[in-house]
Amino acid sequence: MLDDLVAGLARHGSTDWTGEYWRRLEPAAAAIGCVPWLTDFAVAEALASFDQCCIVVDKQQPEYGAVRRLATRGKPLLSTYLDGFEEVALPDERGKPPVIHPHSSRLEPVELGPIRVAGWRRASNGTARPMLHAKMLVLGVTTYYEDDEMFAGDVLRFHPKLTWMGSANWTQAARHHIEFGVWSSDADLVRHNYAYLLSLLTFSEPRGAATIGPEPDLVSVVWDDDAFREYFAKHRDQYEDE
Repeated sequence: MLDDLVAGLARHGSTDWTGEYWRRLEPAAAAIGCVPWLTDFAVAEALASFDQCCIVVDKQQPEYGAVRRLATRGKPLLSTYLDGFEEVALPDERGKPPVIHPHSSRLEPVELGPIRVAGWRRASNGTARPMLHAKMLVLGVTTYYEDDEMFAGDVLRFHPKLTWMGSANWTQAARHHIEFGVWSSDADLVRHNYAYLLSLLTFSEPRGAATIGPEPDLVSVVWDDDAFREYFAKHRDQYEDE
């Protein structure tokens, strides 16, 4: 079953996406996904070959060699490619969400992955704790476009194409089990799984997080409405004809 997973990753990663997207959009293979346990080096290597990827694993798992391999050889996925992440950022030095005002600079994108964690650390007394148990992937294509005509700035997109889900952890042991895994390009299912993974990313933390429970590091920015009202009132003449 994991051989089929690796083969599917290889097919997507080696596809020439310039046949579907203009070359100027710089189309590139990308992946987001989650799995409790990752110990299989073939899966890690296949994911590391992608132009961008972010895989969330359960916080209870040790730093297995395959996790380290993907963390060191994989390329992180920039948050600005993802739907709904335009106003997601890291907190400031005081731990507060960034505040957007008329003179604030553009938000810096967050590098997600290539490995992140979610959930609870393993209890020292062996008490069971909730864990990330889903095994899922969404493969897509990222595109980049600098919009000079409409002054929209850089337009970055992740286009979800294909999803995988199954019963198996991505472990060497799973190769000896009776497992289930399926690829699907059904548009509704792909969108559903993509939305699930985006939600999980907002819940996740950087690899190596020492917190006992979930303490997501991503925050939503805060808009300073009063500052914008004051700004537009002061510069009303500049906008009356628009």
